[in-house]
Amino acid sequence: MQPALRMSRWLTPVSAAFVGSLLLSLAARLSGSINRDGMLYVNAAQLFIDGGFSAAREIFAWPFLPVLIGILAKITGLGPENAGYLLNALFMAGTCALLVACSRREHPETAWMVCLATLAIPGLNEYRNELLREYGCWFFIMLAFWLAIRWSERPRWPGALAAQASLVVAALFRPEALALFAALIGWQAFAAPRGERVKRLAMIGGPALAGVATLLALHVAGKLDGRLAGDLGRLSPARFNLKAQAIAATLPDFAQEHARTILFFGSLAIIPVKFFAKIGIFVVPLLAFLAGRQVREALARHALFAWGFGTYLLVLAVFVTDQQFLAGRYVAFLYLMSAPFLGWGLLQLVQHFPRWRLPVITVAIALMLANVISLGPGKTHFVDAGKWLAANVTDSPRVYSESGRAAYYAGWLRHRARQPGEHAQHTEAIARGDYDLLILEVSRKDADFDRWAESAGLRVVQRFVHPNRDAVIVAVPATADQSRSTSSSTERKR
Repeated sequence: MQPALRMSRWLTPVSAAFVGSLLLSLAARLSGSINRDGMLYVNAAQLFIDGGFSAAREIFAWPFLPVLIGILAKITGLGPENAGYLLNALFMAGTCALLVACSRREHPETAWMVCLATLAIPGLNEYRNELLREYGCWFFIMLAFWLAIRWSERPRWPGALAAQASLVVAALFRPEALALFAALIGWQAFAAPRGERVKRLAMIGGPALAGVATLLALHVAGKLDGRLAGDLGRLSPARFNLKAQAIAATLPDFAQEHARTILFFGSLAIIPVKFFAKIGIFVVPLLAFLAGRQVREALARHALFAWGFGTYLLVLAVFVTDQQFLAGRYVAFLYLMSAPFLGWGLLQLVQHFPRWRLPVITVAIALMLANVISLGPGKTHFVDAGKWLAANVTDSPRVYSESGRAAYYAGWLRHRARQPGEHAQHTEAIARGDYDLLILEVSRKDADFDRWAESAGLRVVQRFVHPNRDAVIVAVPATADQSRSTSSSTERKR
């Protein structure tokens, strides 16, 4: 009995979430490859190690994560890439543990199911092989929520300030975290006892409102620049109207007056499409939760998460209306906010259908593994291209590169990959003699590449091909070849 008792004390939903998350991150690291954004952060971290904060800012304007990676690399002796993955793994494990801790505090019966959902939701866990700023942001948001829930049980100024400070740190990873102050304020506006409502709102929201008012005043006065100014600029009606006018120009005459409506609702439709595309089989417990009789009770117990979901939904709405684009990982935070409710839905399923308990756990574990283990061929053609470039080419303005990944593996720290251009643009640049060498990412769908390269006067030097027939191609202009051969023959004559 004693060993079993000790095991039960150690193996809690919170500890299982933390350890399980670390194991999943390790599996993802072993089976995946670094993403493009991650390469940027690693390069910025190396520049920070070599030249300090200003050097890191030269290639990335919001370098808090690269700075942390650089500091961890210095302390541990790890390379910046491995240090970055270690940091992300710890942040994600902490996020999962804090999420389960918050759920257990509000409704202990659902804790294990919340743990299961948190580790298995595809849209939340399939990015573990990527080095992202989101993990640090999520960790400090969840820490803020955990501190806020504890503060609500015994309201004191230190607890309120700690929760708000945690959100400010989260914003150092991703500025949109500041919007979650609205979730804290909305939560207490409805959840606080009447006699304490004003006092609690002043404690949990007063400093935040003062800070937001200051930021808005600076933005209106034109004294705020950089990332924050860009994010606040998305709220501009004039910016929206310009986009609506551009869309109207492409519509038939009778539809032009509806351009704003088409832009607004067409953009917003992207959010549910992305959300349900990435939730996978967890749509079943979501429907079970929504169809259950305890929806109101669940929303009341996890009111902070409901406010967090709604607030972040507004953030996504502003972003997608401005950009008409939404990456899958931008939606991932909604799954964090949904996890307590999905856990509730899972609990309802296994209570109503006891025989489903083992299949539900089995499917969840299979999903955990499927999210992090890739059985497809790795993108080794980028690695091979990078090694060849490191041995044979020096990065310079005369080198045109569309492949940031090949440049990363070549060790070109300050290199910024260009966006792939149309063949016609390349042809003009080659004819002008702008480049001595071109590094191109060529899709398997681009069957006309060789024909175009020949017509543009390019000679393929190296071709690094993925099994799916995507390729990194290194080519030189024929004029550069001719000039080199001419200079060589001249030297021989001398």
